[in-house]
Amino acid sequence: MSTLFYSQVNTSVQNELIARGSAGVGDRSTKAMDYMLGKITNVEIQAFDSKPKPGIKIMPTERGYALLGGASVLGNSYMPSGVDGYLNDKIRPSNRIPPIITDVSIAINDQSKSYINKASVSILILDADADLEEMEMIYCKPGRYLRIKYAHPDNAILTDPLLDTVGLPTSDYLLTQFPDVDSSNLLKMNEFYFQGRISTFSFSYNSDGSIALTFEAIGTSNTYADIQVYIKNDKETSETGEKQTNQIGNLYTLLDTEVKNIITAKNKDNITEFEFLSNGTTDQGILNGIPYTIGNTTTPGTERMVSLGYLIQFISSKLMEQVGANITCNDTICKSNLYSKLISADSQKILLWRGKADIMSSTYYFDHSAEVAKSSGLIDKRIMFPNVKPESPGFSDNEDSYPSRIYINLEEIKSIIETIEKQEPKEPTIKNFLIKLSETIRINTGDAINLALVQDPLIPDALLYYDVNYVKSNVNVNEFTLPAFATKTGRSVVREFSLTSNVPNTVKNMIFGIDSWDTGTQKQTAYNPYIYADAETRSRLAEEWKLKYTSTSIDLADKKYEYVQKPANDPQVIADLQSVLKKYVTYFTPNIEASIQTSKAIFPMELEFTIDGINGLKYGDVLGFDGLPRRYTESFVFAIMGITQAVSTDGQWTTQVRCVPRVRIKGNS
Repeated sequence: MSTLFYSQVNTSVQNELIARGSAGVGDRSTKAMDYMLGKITNVEIQAFDSKPKPGIKIMPTERGYALLGGASVLGNSYMPSGVDGYLNDKIRPSNRIPPIITDVSIAINDQSKSYINKASVSILILDADADLEEMEMIYCKPGRYLRIKYAHPDNAILTDPLLDTVGLPTSDYLLTQFPDVDSSNLLKMNEFYFQGRISTFSFSYNSDGSIALTFEAIGTSNTYADIQVYIKNDKETSETGEKQTNQIGNLYTLLDTEVKNIITAKNKDNITEFEFLSNGTTDQGILNGIPYTIGNTTTPGTERMVSLGYLIQFISSKLMEQVGANITCNDTICKSNLYSKLISADSQKILLWRGKADIMSSTYYFDHSAEVAKSSGLIDKRIMFPNVKPESPGFSDNEDSYPSRIYINLEEIKSIIETIEKQEPKEPTIKNFLIKLSETIRINTGDAINLALVQDPLIPDALLYYDVNYVKSNVNVNEFTLPAFATKTGRSVVREFSLTSNVPNTVKNMIFGIDSWDTGTQKQTAYNPYIYADAETRSRLAEEWKLKYTSTSIDLADKKYEYVQKPANDPQVIADLQSVLKKYVTYFTPNIEASIQTSKAIFPMELEFTIDGINGLKYGDVLGFDGLPRRYTESFVFAIMGITQAVSTDGQWTTQVRCVPRVRIKGNS
């Protein structure tokens, strides 16, 4: 089983790349020769008035330039003779052919790193008098929907051209939620599709009278979350009986109203503190009650919280439907790594709910040693929402945690919206709201959970609010060793290859961490000395790690107990908890290799290679390379972070792949 950011290369792609590596060396068959000599790619661009889906036709135009490339270049004015031939002076006075596509480059990225999916297209307009007006009308309109298709001939594939249908669990689930998706477009190695909207364009006038038109298009899903956090309400009748118009409410206002209605209904049944689950789900909940008690004295007021799953579903139903999209964050496909002692540093903002499983993620007490706690008198506990009977399973189970079950205070949602409304540039969009919400969750969980809005790698319209740290340690994912170095393996599919190191400022202290991990608690820094050690040194470092684990566990227990003794909103207590949680997420286990396997931290290097064009690789796929230094092959697996599919003027399709190394120990997948 693969996860979104740690997945196995499709077996069909593996077989094809191995076959390509042998072509011309170990395989000199006619088929291999055809592959090497016949790789000319056709590009087709379609333009639409509305979002393309099954049954939607390209936009109608006088000259038909909403369809460029593809089979259209085999007839009409692209041919010299005939009624519409370009030598017909009445049709083409300049005797030049219609516009042609000269260059296309499409970048597909892991959007959790703030990259977007983008296409860059160059078109040559040879007859400006005849074609410029229509080309401008179609391709110089920001927001115009496009679909771009690459197609290799069948002889450019040496093996079965269909991709293995065993995919990611996320994509398999999402295909059931997006019935309009034509999955057949996703299954061929010699075809590649991109769907987007035009964002920018430019003209360049040439000395021969031709015009070069260049435009960029952003992947459709990248535009969805740019809608604002304001919701146009249905028209309501006022007390005077008149229809009110132009009603605009923000996300918080409508969410607040919906929660109040549920609380009112519960109060009619004399239920004042409760957990409510909607639609028979396990992660779309509302929590209402007194957050904690302080002995027999005063208690804080009632707090209202909604689960992340509830919030994302609310956003999708109220905001995203207007653009024909939705965001998915549920406990079926969105998971987090399990940390047994993890709690929230600020439980009145972000709560890791105990649920029916009665886990300890919302209970604060000295949890390092029951004997020490008893002998030292550290026996007090603070249970969050103690009077609420749980209805949902809880934040975690024995294998995973579930971010969609995290509860968020409604007042924190209001505060985030107010913050993004005021910050410059003033862009109160869903994307910026979710970025800020993710930051709040990340800080209060010690960087254990880092949510990002990403596009599913196989379904363009599917947006996920997904924990990018989740790479699950016990999944059976084996890296594919790419045939890259002919001197090492006797075959290669690589045109270009590079490996560079670039240490960012945030982990510059890892330079010193080669000798000592006392310089920082970042995972890269903490793992660095172990990665570069011999067997004897690793044994010593493993013992030192156990000591780090013990001291960190005691520090965390102390801070949890301090949280019990002081008001839950004490800023210094919260800051101390945030700091120690960040350390705990690194030293959460006495076994350093178990920690490495759970986090598979990204190391600050970048590997790039270019191969002949192929569809089927995706971000998150893991690779290995035999020709690298032994330390790299034993300590790292290389995960794809970005793919650029480019077609040059002469029809050569290349696939450029950008990878980053994830730390792992050889022998453990």
